[in-house]
Parts: sequence; C-alpha cells; structure tokens
Amino acid sequence: MTDQVYKGWNAVILKDGATIGFAEAASVEIATGVEPYYEIGSRTPSTIVPGNQEVTGSISRAWVNIDYLALVTGTGALTHFTLCFKAKAAVDAPWVYCYNCLFERGAIDVPQDGFLSEDYDFRATSVAVVLGT
Repeated sequence: MTDQVYKGWNAVILKDGATIGFAEAASVEIATGVEPYYEIGSRTPSTIVPGNQEVTGSISRAWVNIDYLALVTGTGALTHFTLCFKAKAAVDAPWVYCYNCLFERGAIDVPQDGFLSEDYDFRATSVAVVLGT
C-alpha cells in the first residue's frame, strides 16, 4: 500500500460507466449497525451482533447540472445507477464503487461572490473499493 494522499478535487465521477464530471469533494459512509448482545445478569456483552448495513454518501461540485437536480426533485426519472469515484491524478488510486444508488437530496448554493456549487446526497445498497489501475 502506498502513502500517497488522494484529494477530493481530483475525483472523477462516473455514472453507469460514463464520465459525468469531476468532484470538488466526495464522501461515502458505511454504517454496519452492530449491536452488543448481553446475557441476563452480565455487564459485558457476550457477543457483537451484526445489524443492517447502510451506505450513504455525498458529492460536491463547482458547477450546476440541471439533469441531476431533476433526478432529485422528481421532474426526472428516478432510476438506480452505479456511481464511481477515482482520484484522477494518481495512476494507482483506488476506485470506490457505489452500487444501486439513488439521489436523496440536492442543493444549489448561490453565493454573493464566488462560484455556483451543487451538493447531492445519495444512498446505495453496497460499496466496493478496488485498488489499482
């Protein structure tokens, strides 16, 4: 494993295999929902029980794409898709695949001075990290 630092502004965003843009920031969170199991009379858990897995994430971009916002507002077709992130500057950067995604929330920020930006939250059924080329 390398000690290279990968930065969000280098992330390429792929939707169903086609490049749809570059991320200013991207994040994926996996919550496993584990819970301790306590036997009667015990102060310490006897085992840890796996719970439901929840995969959520967000994308921040520095330009506005009306098609993405239409997916969130319901004016577009809300379909499942595969989302992929990779730091474009590094050859051996890991690919992060999020499968069966749906956009959950979209926001456009219009600052007084600066650039328009958009943020999207999504949910996925599973995630995979693939190292390599």
